[in-house]
Parts: sequence; structure tokens; C-alpha cells
Amino acid sequence: MRRSLSPLASFAAVAAALLVSSAPAAAASPATPLAVADYTVFIDPPTQFVFVKLPQGWKFAGKADGTLPAALPANVVTRLLPADAE
Repeated sequence: MRRSLSPLASFAAVAAALLVSSAPAAAASPATPLAVADYTVFIDPPTQFVFVKLPQGWKFAGKADGTLPAALPANVVTRLLPADAE
């Protein structure tokens, strides 16, 4: 006795198969975050929001006033992803 699937069940099975087959491609993404030490300060240039990396995770610290100086201290970063290879 052959059992047929409803159209909804067939759609769900196909969608699940597509999600599973695309998962390795997403995992192999080259945009992996850089490793940063605790107490590193991150300033988001577009918004000027300031975050500090604590042992428990990232903590919002406020908003920077004015423009960013040309030379920042070593523990201040403005990007958390590696630069694009050009």
C-alpha cells in the first residue's frame, strides 16, 4: 500500500531539504568575526556607538561625541570583521 503526502507535507519536505543542503555554504562564510581581548573598546563609525568587550560579553557604553581621531589607542577598534580581500 503506497501512501501519498499532502501538498503541504510535500512542500515542507522540499523546504527542509533545501535548508539542509544550504547549511554548509552558510557555515563556510569567510566573514568570521575577529577574536578580540577582554576590555577592548569598539566604536561603530556610522553611529558613533561605543561598546566594551567584557568577560561576560559586549556591553553598550554610550555614544562618542565629535569625530574619531586619526590615531586610536591599541585597545580601540572600529571593525570586528576582517578586511575584504581586494
